[in-house]
Amino acid sequence: MISRYRLVGALVSVTLLAFLLFLPPGCNLDEGKDIGSLLKPMATEITDSLVVEQLLQRSEIFFKETGAKAEPFDSFLKEALEIAQRRNMSYQQAFINNMIGKRYRNRAQYGEAMKSHQKALNIAQALNNEGLLADIYNQIGVVYRRTDDNAMALDMHFKALKLAENIKDTFNISVSINSIGNVNFNLGRYHTAIAYFQQSLDLSEHMENLLGKAINYNNIGECWLKIGEPDSALYYHYLSLDYNSRIGSRVGQSICFNSIGACFIAKGEPDKALDYLDKSLRINRKLGDLMQVSISLGKIGETYLKMKNYVKAQEFLKESFEMASKIGSKFQAEETARLLSSLFEQNGNHAKALYYYKTASVYKDSILNEKNMFHLTTMEAVLDSESQREKILLLNQETLKQQSILDRQRLLILFFIAIVSVLILVAILLIYQYKLRTKYRNLKHQQRLLRSQMNPHFIFNALSAIQVYVLENDIEKSTRFLTDFAKLMRQVLRSSTHDYISLKDETEILRYYLNLQKLRFVSPFEYCVEVDENLESEKIVVPPMITQPFVENAIEHGLKPMEHEGLLAVRFKKVGPQVVVEVEDNGVGIDATLAKQDKSKNHESMAIKITKERLDVIRNDSGGKVGLEIIDKKNINPFDRGTIVRIILPLVEFNPTKLKKNG
Repeated sequence: MISRYRLVGALVSVTLLAFLLFLPPGCNLDEGKDIGSLLKPMATEITDSLVVEQLLQRSEIFFKETGAKAEPFDSFLKEALEIAQRRNMSYQQAFINNMIGKRYRNRAQYGEAMKSHQKALNIAQALNNEGLLADIYNQIGVVYRRTDDNAMALDMHFKALKLAENIKDTFNISVSINSIGNVNFNLGRYHTAIAYFQQSLDLSEHMENLLGKAINYNNIGECWLKIGEPDSALYYHYLSLDYNSRIGSRVGQSICFNSIGACFIAKGEPDKALDYLDKSLRINRKLGDLMQVSISLGKIGETYLKMKNYVKAQEFLKESFEMASKIGSKFQAEETARLLSSLFEQNGNHAKALYYYKTASVYKDSILNEKNMFHLTTMEAVLDSESQREKILLLNQETLKQQSILDRQRLLILFFIAIVSVLILVAILLIYQYKLRTKYRNLKHQQRLLRSQMNPHFIFNALSAIQVYVLENDIEKSTRFLTDFAKLMRQVLRSSTHDYISLKDETEILRYYLNLQKLRFVSPFEYCVEVDENLESEKIVVPPMITQPFVENAIEHGLKPMEHEGLLAVRFKKVGPQVVVEVEDNGVGIDATLAKQDKSKNHESMAIKITKERLDVIRNDSGGKVGLEIIDKKNINPFDRGTIVRIILPLVEFNPTKLKKNG
């Protein structure tokens, strides 16, 4: 846990350093008050985190070096906790309290241990940190196990296991399963304990956690020894010893040597047992752990007692008893006094046997009283915790109730906003649709107006031509002209009531009109009307009389001034999704016509103006591409003459709605 905390501090330090290194050029921290105000709290927080980390490390070192004389809640931890509380560093507060609880537990001060663990638990629950909660629940479970409350211990370890599984914390999963195995060991369910230890071992192998392997192998060995299988126990203890040697754990090696010695005692091989127990004793003397030294001395004394070597047994048991009494280890003192009583009883020294028996009884009673007191203190801490938990539960229920009310109100507001939004959207759509209809009607009226401007213009020119024949008393031509004119006007009047007419009708009107023009003008000219074979003249529709003004201009201004026979071609071609209409003549050309009439090239005739307006209406109505081009052929080929008018229309097929009458 400390290494993880150290990593966080290092990452934050690197982040701050990177921020300082990549400041923009020319930025002066002394002058930049805004940057300084930003960095100051960040730097202070990082500094405090590093100080807390260093204090925790120093406390760990001091506690290990000092051993039994060190206070569980030493000055280093007090200072670290004070900084964490002042800076509202909640995670660090929970971590420190959990550490203090472990130390009190290892000193058998279970009440104080539970109080510290409970403080850590309250903070971790507020943080909702599942990894930290899993560790704390495991530690509380160990306290319950040490006070023989195995049911509560199992409950705590299973809670830790569930939390660890939620976040896939493999380490805490392994610790929880190992702890559940230890509870089963205490209850004498050795086969069940082996199953849990094996599961924890598998996780340790997956994580390549050598310490976890060492612990679980030794635990499995202890189970097999209790079952009465010392050979199987030895196999696992040797595996544990191998892993402890790999990681250099002297404490682990000492535990394994003691366990192996116990196996050889069970096998009836005390000499081998003494060899391993002696190794454990030498390690413990070097480590300076007086508690473990006292235990090793007691085990060696017990072995000599079984060997009937009373002198050696008395030597080791007395040293163990004196050391246990000195360091206040009542359990070890009681165990050693009991062995000394048995030793003197076998020697026939009944006075000393009675003395040590009474001494052992005193220690046993003291241990029971302390254990009961510790258990009472623990339960008081638990009850306090339960009381706080009930208060928190009530507050949570009240909060959930208020939240439910707020959710309903929020839902009503959202529902109201949704209804208003829909109404606004419907209103906008209705207004938009009304505007579109109005615009469409305006376009139709505008197009009808443009056609009404075109028809009188054409009729006026035709009547002028008839007037010429009448004045010349040319009865034959007048009659023929009037007959053709009547047919033309019938077609024109019929088509003028439609927005679109078929291409067949349009070409028929053009032919009637061109025949009349040939009769009207003295200057001879020929014409042709061509329709692309890809255009079905009966299905394709075009705006009526869209080409007539340019045909008239070609005859009036292009062909009429010529001295030789003129040629006029009207072509309807399909080009992609468009119909391109070309009116081409071999007359004098539009540039020459404008120059002769002393008009600017920028002058726009009535026919061009009206046609452009009609094309704008068609584009707005159909959404298709439209265009008008007027080209003098000399601009393309200097040796050519005449004019090309190109009208681009959208390709529209027959549709009854397009042919309905206006209005």
